[in-house]
Amino acid sequence: MLAGGVGSLGLAWFLRRHRGQGGASWFMVTLAAQGVAALGYGMGLVVFESAWRAFTEAWFLAAFIWVGPFFLAFALEYTGRSAVLWTWAFRGLLAATAAGSALALTQPLHGWLWREFRVVETLGVAGALYEIQPAGYAAIVVCLVAVGVAVLLLVEAMLAYGPLYRRETVAVALSTVPPALGFVQWITGTGPWPALNLLVVLLVAHVAFDAYAFVGTHMFETNPVTRRAAERNALDDLDEPVLVLDAGDRVVDANARARTVFDVPPASDLPVPFTGVTGQSLDAVRDAGELSTAGAAGGVFAVSYTPLTDSRGASVGGTVILYDISDERQREQELTVLNRVLRHNLRNKMTIIRGHAQSMRAELDDERLESQADAIVSSSDGLLAVAETAHEFRRVRERDREWESVDAAATAADAREDVLADWPDARVEVAAVTDDPVVRTDRAVLGLLLSNLVENAVSHADDDPSAVVRVRDTEDGRVAVEVRDDNARISDAELAPLRAGTETPLSHGSGVGLWVVTWCADALGASLDFAYDDGNVVTVTLPDRRDAT
Repeated sequence: MLAGGVGSLGLAWFLRRHRGQGGASWFMVTLAAQGVAALGYGMGLVVFESAWRAFTEAWFLAAFIWVGPFFLAFALEYTGRSAVLWTWAFRGLLAATAAGSALALTQPLHGWLWREFRVVETLGVAGALYEIQPAGYAAIVVCLVAVGVAVLLLVEAMLAYGPLYRRETVAVALSTVPPALGFVQWITGTGPWPALNLLVVLLVAHVAFDAYAFVGTHMFETNPVTRRAAERNALDDLDEPVLVLDAGDRVVDANARARTVFDVPPASDLPVPFTGVTGQSLDAVRDAGELSTAGAAGGVFAVSYTPLTDSRGASVGGTVILYDISDERQREQELTVLNRVLRHNLRNKMTIIRGHAQSMRAELDDERLESQADAIVSSSDGLLAVAETAHEFRRVRERDREWESVDAAATAADAREDVLADWPDARVEVAAVTDDPVVRTDRAVLGLLLSNLVENAVSHADDDPSAVVRVRDTEDGRVAVEVRDDNARISDAELAPLRAGTETPLSHGSGVGLWVVTWCADALGASLDFAYDDGNVVTVTLPDRRDAT
């Protein structure tokens, strides 16, 4: 009988080096209460005088009922729920336990916990029989419920964090079985020795399991509160709204940002339906890929949904992360308006200006005025070309990509014909020095890219505009398209913003042609290289031709 008490106190002493770590202090107190209870009962087994034997029984009960709240406190702190320890509910549990302990120590004065106490010699020791009263049952039940809740918290936390705590889970679950069997025997007075409390005897097995769970597996060095706190902090630290959903698409948690955007109820009122928080169903939001909200903190959000599964792979819900794209949507609307102005207003006005300039040119006899009229026509043609290029690029960009097998040499030949239609005096040669010019790409985007490169080459020539387009293999087995000209080197002022990916007040290009080339290359996953060899050499290296079908 004394082994359970000595073992409990010995384990508590051994764990003193973990004092201050997650739940260790509470677990030491639990073991101490358990050990004091077991020692009290063990000493009572050698006391046959009824009054003193009743006192040792009261000693056992007064100490034992503290095991429940102490063990629950350990489980709460160990699993990262220490805030519960400061609630009125937990304080009420401590008060009820203190009252039960006081009643046990004063049992001879009132008899509220048991009656008809008598000593019964059993197996040579002083056993005891008595009738437990409702107050006694209440004190015992409060203790056992607290223990049960604590075990559930530990098992839930350990299972949730996977194999790292799997052995501890088994040990903790099994540690409750022997005392539970002893409790049933004690409370019902059944078995071959009803006068003996076998719960105390079976504490030896309970302590053995605890020793394995909390010592043998280094449980206090790797407790789940660390991961729980990390997950909680990661959720709160995100600037984006985050909603955590259960398997029924109900909101069970939300970070601070989500609470500023949505009317998320307090934690005590959760869970609530996703529709009730956002005004839209989860399926509709996921299908649309975005969510619009109203109010001062609202906006337009892109939606990212990540399923959550338990350790067995079963679905337990998901997380919805919302990325604010309000600024991007606003810029898109502004660009749409500017594009409309460029396509319609500017193009129409410039056509009128060009027409009037041509009419004036036909009627002028003054050579100086004729030159000025020609400059107006030329500038108008340049602006109209820019507008047309922007329109064509927008048309190609807004359509879905159509990946197919494309003959790069044939596409280059088509680009040549497009340019010669506007520059009939230009010389453009197309040569294929590869046996296999086929790649998997988008024909329209590749055509726009090559047309702009060839047009850029012939339009910037001082005289005799020309370009050579060569389709060749690369050393790593890909297809490259080179566009060569005899023009002056493309200035760093033109290339710097392309390489930086942005235009700045101090660094800006003179037109949109090279920007269209860069954007098209990005859309195709191709690389661009600008070099100079007695003329500009622009090389477009297309993705691996082995992706072609």
